[in-house]
Amino acid sequence: MKAYSRSTAWLVIFLLSSCTESPKLTTNSPEALKWYNDGVHQFENFYYVEAKNSFDKALQLDSNFAMASARLAYLHVRNGNESDAKAEIARALQVSVNATKREQLFIRLLDHIIHFRNADAAAVADTLIDRYPKDAEIFVLRGNLCELNKRHDRALEFYQRAVRTDTAYGPAAMSLGYAYSGRGDFDRAIQEMERYIRLSPNAADPRASFADVLLRAGRYEEALQQYQRSLEFKPDYWYSIGRIGDVYMIMGRLKNAETQFDLAMTKMVLNNQVRASHLTTKAILQMRRGEYPDAVRLCEQSLALDSLNIRAAYIKVRAFARLGKFDEAEQYIDFIRNEITRRNLGESMAMLEFYGLRAHLYRYQGRVEEAVAACDSAMEYGSELTRADIYHELAEIHLAEKDYESALDALEEALRYNPNAPSSLLTLTKVYKALGDKQMVHEIGGRLYDLWKNADPDFQPLLELKKLVSGARAQQPVAVS
Repeated sequence: MKAYSRSTAWLVIFLLSSCTESPKLTTNSPEALKWYNDGVHQFENFYYVEAKNSFDKALQLDSNFAMASARLAYLHVRNGNESDAKAEIARALQVSVNATKREQLFIRLLDHIIHFRNADAAAVADTLIDRYPKDAEIFVLRGNLCELNKRHDRALEFYQRAVRTDTAYGPAAMSLGYAYSGRGDFDRAIQEMERYIRLSPNAADPRASFADVLLRAGRYEEALQQYQRSLEFKPDYWYSIGRIGDVYMIMGRLKNAETQFDLAMTKMVLNNQVRASHLTTKAILQMRRGEYPDAVRLCEQSLALDSLNIRAAYIKVRAFARLGKFDEAEQYIDFIRNEITRRNLGESMAMLEFYGLRAHLYRYQGRVEEAVAACDSAMEYGSELTRADIYHELAEIHLAEKDYESALDALEEALRYNPNAPSSLLTLTKVYKALGDKQMVHEIGGRLYDLWKNADPDFQPLLELKKLVSGARAQQPVAVS
């Protein structure tokens, strides 16, 4: 690194690289800059523990290093720690008075993101793009903000611009891959994830991101292999460890999944939010075991650690629905809606999940018209892929009403992008059971048996499947016009 200029007796601005287009960073310590650059690299690889250590060391060497504080703040918010993120970004703003204009704008951008001021964040990002059109990271952040506002096509354009701006910037290829997969374009998604792997052949996340695309497409065994492959590059990579748990949960291997989730937590930057999220995951496992009161208990413990944990509230509503405790569920529905408003997510995919939850609760209450209306509202949000869960909910509603034709139509949409989605296949089995089509019950049931061949004996979907298949008998099929 070489010195670029001086603005005070102690202030030195260093370049990230020799390229004259590279952003300048304000610090009085070359060693701090070294640790900062390492932190950015670790963060881009999603190695949060290592990134935090590097940013901490940079700040120990230069406590006025505004960008290091800003990056640490963003790491905190990505790790679920909203309070520390807000404290750290306030510090970054305070010490940024001697920073470059670009640094000040970037810190303001992160400040708006951390405080959920999404429109303000988008405006600052646009200013940065106008002034620094070769900064691929800003295009990625701008695309992220578009996705919070239902502008999925616009987000895709920003990710494409990021890739064109810097063909070696891995996060751009990764973001583009996820965007394509969200549209159900798995061929292009895989191409981008393969590009991501080529850019960082020895990093864990590219293969984990590739596995995510395979998982979304229902290619579970292949996804599992890619997550395991990523651990060959970094055995303690928290994300892949946890995602292996997600695959095991889909396969009904709940004990194996719990082991993975427990291990993943030990590899993360621990705080109350992470601990709360871990308890919520345990609640989900209990839901799969049919232990609904225990799922409620675990969600209550989670919310005691993190009162703003929306995920715990979602699971608690689903557990209350199963238990018929609808008044209690409504209280948490209100909490979720208020929290979505506080976070300025009223135009984001969070609303798809909210209306989907609303429809789920209405279905258990027997409020059919309201359940269908909630599904219709949910369809206005999210992408092609994420709407699959809403189509599945619609299928369950129609099945309960014995409207089998509509149920089959909804399931066709639910299975369009992931033909192996187990929840939708199980509902399809129930529809054919109701129609008296024994052959289809056994055919679809066989696919699920293959997926759940190593499932735990208390895995409720498997128990439900066994009842469907064993009870299937030749009967007069119900006509579907």
